[in-house]
Amino acid sequence: MRSAKQLLSICVFATLLSLSFATCKPDPIGIRPGTVFVAARDTVFTPDTITVPVGFPVRWTNEGMILHSVVSDSGLFASGLLQPNAWFEVRFDSAGTFPYHCSQHANMVGTVLAVP
Repeated sequence: MRSAKQLLSICVFATLLSLSFATCKPDPIGIRPGTVFVAARDTVFTPDTITVPVGFPVRWTNEGMILHSVVSDSGLFASGLLQPNAWFEVRFDSAGTFPYHCSQHANMVGTVLAVP
């Protein structure tokens, strides 16, 4: 049978071990360096026009309380409906101007400028 001191030592060790795993977990969202962020709030994208270097991603996050989407005007990408706090990411591998909109809100529009 173990003494109270041994049990306490085991509990302290287990607690410290679990804390080290909790603080050393990889980022569950996986944000890549250089990611450009856009918020979907109410009925606007903020910012509505962004510039991103070719090869870098843009991440749209629904920071509002209603459903939003991110849909390329040319059909290159589409997020589907994003619940509050959900996100959608696209990497722009070629230079160009990429207008987009929210399928739920006609006046909610934005533009990605991908530059070399």
